[in-house]
Amino acid sequence: MAETPNVIRFDPHGPGANGLTEWERMDPAALVAGTPVQRGHVYDEEPAAGYLAGVWDCTAFTEHMGPYGVDEFMLLLEGKLVMGLPDGSEITLRQGDAFVIPKGLECQWRQPGYLRKYFMILDAPVPGGAENPALPRITVPDLAADLPAVGPGAAVESSRTDFVNAAGTLSVGVRHCAAASIPALPVRESMLVHVLAGRLTLTGGAEDGASAEFAAGETAYLRRGGVVGWRTDAGTRLLQSRYASP
Repeated sequence: MAETPNVIRFDPHGPGANGLTEWERMDPAALVAGTPVQRGHVYDEEPAAGYLAGVWDCTAFTEHMGPYGVDEFMLLLEGKLVMGLPDGSEITLRQGDAFVIPKGLECQWRQPGYLRKYFMILDAPVPGGAENPALPRITVPDLAADLPAVGPGAAVESSRTDFVNAAGTLSVGVRHCAAASIPALPVRESMLVHVLAGRLTLTGGAEDGASAEFAAGETAYLRRGGVVGWRTDAGTRLLQSRYASP
């Protein structure tokens, strides 16, 4: 099950021989510096909901300060990014970092060189009057922070949620798992799962009994609507970004 209609193995260079394709040029009026060339591949999308997930790379550029147009989860695969904020502070992100920029945040994207990332984007209305402590900042989950113990004599898993968007439809967090098996169940949320440590095995339902393993550093994507079983080795640690359609 390297790839099925409901479980996809994300590749940093895009799928198979097709790889990444060049996307339209950015509007020069939106740029402070650079003539960026961007490429990408969309693995999954729901155009009516403003949702898409995939891989993207781009050469250096700097944008003008302004409100970020979407909720976006990103996992930086290569390169460096500096996000400038209106108060003059900066957040520097490097290879291996995960982060979320909420829709409407005033910020400036400063990319000094080549960059590659996985992404999940949601361009949906922000509910009026929504109160969410994650919204006025760039969220950078601590991928190494301790979670409650799991395993014999303890829970089968423990988890932490670092970000939820204003509508409650996009969330990001970390999950720590013991050695466990979960039978095939319906997938109710589209989900990017990056293995930080250990091993994850995903198994199809009755119509697809094949399975695929994901080791540390590899990324699985589960499309909403499938039926998938999970198996984790002891000490497996997962970064998860979930999209639940309203």
